[in-house]
Amino acid sequence: MRLARLVVLAATLLTVAPAGAQAQTGAYTRCDPVGAASIVEVSVATCEEARAVAAALVATAAGDGAAILRAAGWSPLRAQLATGGSEHDLVATRGRAALRVRRPGPAPDLDGWSAGRELLFARGRLVPGARAPRGAAVCTSAFLIRLPTGRLGGLSAAHCAGTRRDGTVQRRNAALRRPPQPGIVLGRVLRNVRRTQPLDALVVPVPTGPGRAAFPFVDRGIARPPWSVAGVARPSSGRQICFSGRTSGVDRCGEIVDAGARPFERLLSALSGTVVRCTTIRASEGDSGSAVYTAPRADGSVRAVGIAVIVTGSRERMCFTPLLPVLDALGAQLVTAGTGQ
Repeated sequence: MRLARLVVLAATLLTVAPAGAQAQTGAYTRCDPVGAASIVEVSVATCEEARAVAAALVATAAGDGAAILRAAGWSPLRAQLATGGSEHDLVATRGRAALRVRRPGPAPDLDGWSAGRELLFARGRLVPGARAPRGAAVCTSAFLIRLPTGRLGGLSAAHCAGTRRDGTVQRRNAALRRPPQPGIVLGRVLRNVRRTQPLDALVVPVPTGPGRAAFPFVDRGIARPPWSVAGVARPSSGRQICFSGRTSGVDRCGEIVDAGARPFERLLSALSGTVVRCTTIRASEGDSGSAVYTAPRADGSVRAVGIAVIVTGSRERMCFTPLLPVLDALGAQLVTAGTGQ
């Protein structure tokens, strides 16, 4: 979905500083291969632990990989066919630790919710494996929350679904996308916060069932360990932050603009009808709904700050809806790697 582009005559009110220091680069530690497991990698755990899991995986059929991971104390996150098609990668987490193993065979149907994934919103019915219907909008997933009913939900930007003149949701059906087709159909939008509050946020269902789980992580693809979400942080001026979007990629980092830009932010808020904070980070169409988070710590954790909603100015800087008022409006709690599901 295109981030709302506002042509602001008073853009000179905002002096954009150079991007701040980049976030720490989270990377796997490469371990020695184990038998048919050609790649064994681990983050925030030891190679001995990773190799033990890899040995158990290669000793069983490819379709049993998820069960083997669970028995070893790891939560299967996702699977993906490797280049060439004869092997697949399995990614699993345990607390803030992450594991990646490449082994022979077809990839199991294993995938679920995490921030930073591609989302599809459409008016019509979405079908797994079918092409996206005309008029669908592509955005990015944000954080995992727990609603007052106890149900889990996933956040994104409200304008991705859109609203009609009567305030009802225009593109009410959502799916986690596997380009070029919809992948996991999520169902209808649960809540559109913008209908009652000046906050560009919505809630969609998260996957359920065998091989489907929801995780408090920021996805960074197969080759990099995900960031674990440890809590919420306030959008303080000058804070170092990042976002991961389906168009711009992972860990696009900079900082929240300082207090001198508040008149500009208030003008943007008035024009868009939603509360925003702005940054020095460049964003693009399709990044709407992205999770905005603090610069990652050495242990691979981040704190949730907001939801990307607007690109503004000639430098296409990203502005976001702060997360705390969204949680308050929903009466919801952020799910973290410490609290689990």
